[in-house]
Amino acid sequence: MEQNFYLEKLLKLKENFSVKIISGIRGVGKSTLLKTFADTLKAQGEEIIFIDCEENPQLKTFRQLYEFVDAKTAELNKFFLLIDEADRVDEWEKAINALFAGAPAEIYIAGSSYSLAENISALLPENCDVLKMYPLSFAEYEKISPTENALENYLHLGGMPAALNADKKVLRGLAYEILFDIAEKNYLSDSALLRTLVKYLARNVGNAVSVADYFRGLGENNPRKVRNYLNHVLDSGFFKKLPRLDAKTNNFMTGGERFYCVDNGILSALAEVDDKILMENTVCNELLRRDFEISNGKCGAMNINFVATKSDRKIYIQILSPDGSITVRKITRPLRALPDDAEKLLITLKPVKEFGGIKSITLHEFLTNV
Repeated sequence: MEQNFYLEKLLKLKENFSVKIISGIRGVGKSTLLKTFADTLKAQGEEIIFIDCEENPQLKTFRQLYEFVDAKTAELNKFFLLIDEADRVDEWEKAINALFAGAPAEIYIAGSSYSLAENISALLPENCDVLKMYPLSFAEYEKISPTENALENYLHLGGMPAALNADKKVLRGLAYEILFDIAEKNYLSDSALLRTLVKYLARNVGNAVSVADYFRGLGENNPRKVRNYLNHVLDSGFFKKLPRLDAKTNNFMTGGERFYCVDNGILSALAEVDDKILMENTVCNELLRRDFEISNGKCGAMNINFVATKSDRKIYIQILSPDGSITVRKITRPLRALPDDAEKLLITLKPVKEFGGIKSITLHEFLTNV
């Protein structure tokens, strides 16, 4: 199970001299993971202090959080401090910094914000381990639901644990729960703007867009407000913005950024998108799950879906639309324009003959090649 995968990662971090951060979108399974980890530690005879900041609304400030923990642990020689939804506490990182410096604690924190790690890293630059959680991978999804239509279901319904094999109504409800969570934690009062922003991003996944121009056209003349809302959406992990890389110069470009959604099921619930976009979004999330740094590519006037890098490896990836609207020859043209020693990959829904020396692989093969 995917939970076992993350649990093993947490156990490997045990007794590292660091604060462990578990981050991921609301509903991805962080709380379940943290509780499973707590049960595992208890079975090993460890002393556990578990705090759910969502269920303890009286813990509003870092000082209240610190004093709450300090009162519970004053007589303990060693303990494991597990805090869920830490980002509901104002300036929570100050309390963690004080506890890390002064208490005999192993500290684990979960929250729906990717800035969790940044905030702790600023205070403890060499003492922070980050575990990013994603919706179920297809490899895991197929184990749970080994049907003939598993890939098609995964493409359209995604892998959020709470919405496994759910319909769009359930997934739409989950999407709005995430929106409510973003608004509540960050004191965003304009719910209409937030909904409009997320739906715009969903409709345009994989396309070059200008959020500022779109809202200016709607009559929203406060670009700082729009930028603030967008930053909170990105920080929640709901959407990911990719930079653009000029493959010929290896330099990043400005403008024309593309956005991708954390889960296909949520994306499908928010907007009508075709299978090519669902394939592209799936590949993006799988690369992130495998710890690749990714960007969109440009080779002259031609687009490359993804440039994925990790350590000394770089892969240029194109995705073939399953509707037959573009040929293998045309889609691989930018890859064939790259140096011969570059690693190039064409991902297709169904097998195709390799063309021009470009390796082709089906989406199913790519997703299960772990």
